[in-house]
Amino acid sequence: MSRRVRVVPGSCWPCKKRRVRCDLTKPACRRCLLEGASCDYNAQLIRWSTRPSVNLSQPLAEMAAAAARRSPCLKIEPPLANDEQRALGYFQGRVWPLLTTVPNPCAPPTPVAMQHRVVLLSMCVFAASHRYLQDGRGAELITPTRSECLQVLRTQVGGCCRDNNDMLPTLLFAVLLLYLHDGLVEGSATSATMKHHVGVLAILDQLGGLTKVVGKGQESMDMLLSEFASADLTTALLQQRTPGFAPDVWDVIDEGSVWWGRDARGRCSLAAVFHDMATLATYHEAVRTGAERLSVDRIRAFEASLQPVYAPLTTEDLGSDPDVGEPLPLGQGEIEAVEAFKLVRAFQRTALIYLYRVICGLPTCHALVQQHVEPCLDGLFEVHPSSHIYHCVIFPLYVAGAHAQTSKRRAGVSDMVSGIFNDMRFGSVRAIGEALRDVWRRDAERMSWADMFGFLSPYAVVL
Repeated sequence: MSRRVRVVPGSCWPCKKRRVRCDLTKPACRRCLLEGASCDYNAQLIRWSTRPSVNLSQPLAEMAAAAARRSPCLKIEPPLANDEQRALGYFQGRVWPLLTTVPNPCAPPTPVAMQHRVVLLSMCVFAASHRYLQDGRGAELITPTRSECLQVLRTQVGGCCRDNNDMLPTLLFAVLLLYLHDGLVEGSATSATMKHHVGVLAILDQLGGLTKVVGKGQESMDMLLSEFASADLTTALLQQRTPGFAPDVWDVIDEGSVWWGRDARGRCSLAAVFHDMATLATYHEAVRTGAERLSVDRIRAFEASLQPVYAPLTTEDLGSDPDVGEPLPLGQGEIEAVEAFKLVRAFQRTALIYLYRVICGLPTCHALVQQHVEPCLDGLFEVHPSSHIYHCVIFPLYVAGAHAQTSKRRAGVSDMVSGIFNDMRFGSVRAIGEALRDVWRRDAERMSWADMFGFLSPYAVVL
């Protein structure tokens, strides 16, 4: 009689027969010892089933075939292992929606992953790490998958250096995913966020710059690049350095697929706010080095450009009968517009806080600073957890929350950070909560900008 092959991970056979959760201790699990059963966990090792997943393999095969028709010269990988199929499904269904505020985001780079193993492994690392933070499962898959991914990445980078640059767009996909993984999911001192950041900039430089890549490839590439540029900008503002991209780049980024939602009527654009924020950081660096002098006219121009915007209200916009006064329910387009304006206002007020604190050098308790801290927090507290922008307001929440002065405000910020972490399960969000508590335990009114945001690990990405 052939030996039984166990396909259920995480259980010895006696626990499986009793339908209880095995605690996986060797040489015998404690549950079997308490029950007086003979445990065979140490004698007969458990392994995953290698049978393909019925639910996931067919869609992946269809996407691979479609990718092959578009690019027949590229080699399609053989059928994926079961854990890789699960990882791709988890990435597409759970991780990818967390990177955008759009209700119907563009498709993830699954076809590219089916053609190039380095991208596949990057997505698997992302999925495995996030799933471990989500429910504590899959820790045994993270280290070997990451090691294989880095090994394949180094091999292909060496090939690009020796031969040609045909693989650079594929490597860009992989390094972008690893950068977001290390900065968002991990965000610890052991992360390679900075190295991946330098790697992305180097690949973009070889490809002719970000403006030569956006709009030329897939939508998922454009969205990941908008995510990378946004993270680079917010990190530069927190660390008081110059961003990696010029302000004019945001006009080009806004033409492609982006992570933020847009107003259907084009009345506001988050890219315009990012343009102003990049200009602010560049101007601060020029003033710091003495290349420019601090000008009141420039400050007033920044204030005018960053004034919080609101949608103009008309009878049609209100959606109500003037005689009855009963508001009609908003359609999907109106809801997206409302959320787009909320997100734009949050970043505008955050940029004004940076203007007064960093460029003007005002203290935390100054009226000009607090006049934007309070309404920024009010607007953020109005964002419902079910909203698509709920998990993309972390940067405004972090900056405004660090300047909150009352215990009630700080408690509200702490609760919202905890809610976002419970929804996203990103290690960077947890690190932000710890950094905020470090700020609040000290005299925040006398802290400089560098001291206030120096508690956060430089390896964490804030967006």
